[in-house]
Amino acid sequence: MRADIKEVSELPEGWKSLSVDSLGKAITGNTPPTKDSANYGGDIPFIKPTELIDRPVSIGRETISKKGAEKARILPKGGVLVSCIGNLGKTAIAIREVAFNQQINAIVFNETVIPEYGFYYFQTVKFRKDLELLASATTISIVNKSKFESIYLPIAPIEQQKQIVAKIEQLFSHIDAGIEALNTAKQRLKQYRQSVLKAAVTGELTKEWREENKSKLEPASQLLERILLTHRQKWEEQQLEQFEAKGKIPKNDKWKEKYKEAPSPRKSDLPIIPANWKWVTLQQVFDVITDGDHQAPPKSDNGVPFLVIGNVNKGVLEFGGTRFVPREYFDNLSEIRTPRKGNILYTVVGSYGIPVKVDSDKEFCVQRHIAILKASKEMSLDYLYHILSSGFVFKQATDVATGTAQKTVPLGGLREICIPLPPISEQLDISQTIDIKLSAMSRLNNEIDIQLKKSKTNKQSILASAFSGKLCNG
Repeated sequence: MRADIKEVSELPEGWKSLSVDSLGKAITGNTPPTKDSANYGGDIPFIKPTELIDRPVSIGRETISKKGAEKARILPKGGVLVSCIGNLGKTAIAIREVAFNQQINAIVFNETVIPEYGFYYFQTVKFRKDLELLASATTISIVNKSKFESIYLPIAPIEQQKQIVAKIEQLFSHIDAGIEALNTAKQRLKQYRQSVLKAAVTGELTKEWREENKSKLEPASQLLERILLTHRQKWEEQQLEQFEAKGKIPKNDKWKEKYKEAPSPRKSDLPIIPANWKWVTLQQVFDVITDGDHQAPPKSDNGVPFLVIGNVNKGVLEFGGTRFVPREYFDNLSEIRTPRKGNILYTVVGSYGIPVKVDSDKEFCVQRHIAILKASKEMSLDYLYHILSSGFVFKQATDVATGTAQKTVPLGGLREICIPLPPISEQLDISQTIDIKLSAMSRLNNEIDIQLKKSKTNKQSILASAFSGKLCNG
């Protein structure tokens, strides 16, 4: 036992400070061999740390068979589980017989402790700090069984334990009802966000504005003509530069016939959109759609940031804790593979379908799991970002994604995703309208998060009062 973990002091009269090993039988879980499929698929829940959420547990994402149970550790009803690797201290109480893996320590309490009493104590800040103090100093925090058994708990007399548990459950029930309502509100905000984006896709969001401004609106078909013409002109300029670099002069214009026009939408089941809008593919309205360098980049202690999925999967650029590549490597990357302010990144592997606006002048490069989309200057970047955030586009990305364990959206499939093209002035109004609505939603969401945090704090205050003997005496 480390010197930091001591007996609980200043206990109420009649209470005792007792270590886990004196309160029952501690057990470390075990995983039956996964190579033998006969060990799995039965009716015994197999619990892993992610399923410990400070609530009773009776089901798991996996189950084991009777054969698997012979090689597993079985916890009876009333046993309490505690995560002792990684996310320390997450707990659950078994309300039926369960098995559990080696990342969990569990205890079957003896007659000294009511299981629910121990279950609630394991949720306290004090207990979780004790676990952290005992954790092995490795990359992943680990508390083995013997260290787990060394932790002291403040143990009240049985009758007081019953009163404390009853009071905690009474107070927690009110807080949990509030938490459920807040989480429901958060979910409704998510649904509302998607309904706003859906209305943007169909044109419903700007229906009144469009009617008021219909005489001023250029048809989207003319906008598309200009974009496609610019694409062709840029291609021709690049070809002429290549001729010049080789010291050649084209004899005629036949080389222009090699130009490949970006494909128009091939889908036949697209929603109805306003008459002056047009369906287009992403390839038609973006100058470039590519991804990061496919070669594994050299590592460096400093240099230019190299962003991976984890740096963008929250929908914003996060440069904290990034990897780096040498300046020489970055300078040798082609221009199309280096993101610039005004581009959009789009995750295409694993956590796919997340668009991120590049709103920084900071130099960086990305792994090949992230697509780089460079929009035509004729388009509204904000409009494109919002449409790429819609469920309509995400469904198309899902439809073209390949793979099973790790889904991948191929660049070819990404380029052919369809979006609606409104006139540029309507794109700007759509973006402004969405920004106003999402800003209001963000404020509401932040307020909900504050209330959820308060609920968590209130629970800890109740637990601190309960295990200091004040909850049922005050």
